[in-house]
Amino acid sequence: MNIENAVYRILGWKILGREKIEGKDVIVVRKGERVEIVYDHIIHSQIFDGKIFTGQYWDYMMAPPALFKKSRVLVMGLGGGTVPYQMKKIFGGRIGLDVVEKSSKMIELSKVFLPEKLDMNVINEEAVRYIKGVKSAYDIIISDIYVGGKIPEELFMSKNAEYFNRALKSNGVLVINYALTADSLSRKSGLVRRLKKFFKVYQISYPGARGNLILVCSKNFDAEEISEKICGYFGKIREKNRISSAYSRLKEA
Repeated sequence: MNIENAVYRILGWKILGREKIEGKDVIVVRKGERVEIVYDHIIHSQIFDGKIFTGQYWDYMMAPPALFKKSRVLVMGLGGGTVPYQMKKIFGGRIGLDVVEKSSKMIELSKVFLPEKLDMNVINEEAVRYIKGVKSAYDIIISDIYVGGKIPEELFMSKNAEYFNRALKSNGVLVINYALTADSLSRKSGLVRRLKKFFKVYQISYPGARGNLILVCSKNFDAEEISEKICGYFGKIREKNRISSAYSRLKEA
């Protein structure tokens, strides 16, 4: 038994699956009532038994289907599948869901992580390469691409804003999970400037935010319309009130 397994056993945690991805340890671990995917000691995905919401950034990323009666959604970066799981639980048949994930090993780990099989189309390909070949296909794109705790360099390339714009329909919305690290913060203004050539760009600083903020990039909806539609959908149920509150405070990035 290695030290990690011994510590987890003392804590009452159980490793459900393990892979090496790009030289880093990735594990699926049960910690009491929650299951996590931990990539190089950083939590990438989390689900609580019998619950949809996590209290963390995933809850705010999965909300934009409330803007549409029906929508086609692309999630870039599967991880364990927290956002796809939440979307399917909340919106069900209102969304058609594609997920693009470059690591076949991560796709296999997600099957261990998720509590049930989801109605989604998983595409085993590098996300930026995939998006280059897509035109006017999606109402919503969710970008949750990380390698360990870092956003890949490709996300900051000039052409990517154009690729996102082209892949979205005329009133499409792009949502980016943005890490607040020293490295990424130095690039944030450049990324936002490039996105603003094609989108209205807003940001959500949600309750309890430490390491992340959410960028909401809209081709058509303004901040008031986004807030009204999402608050209308999520504001009626007390458990969802945090989401409404965060979207009611959208501000320009």
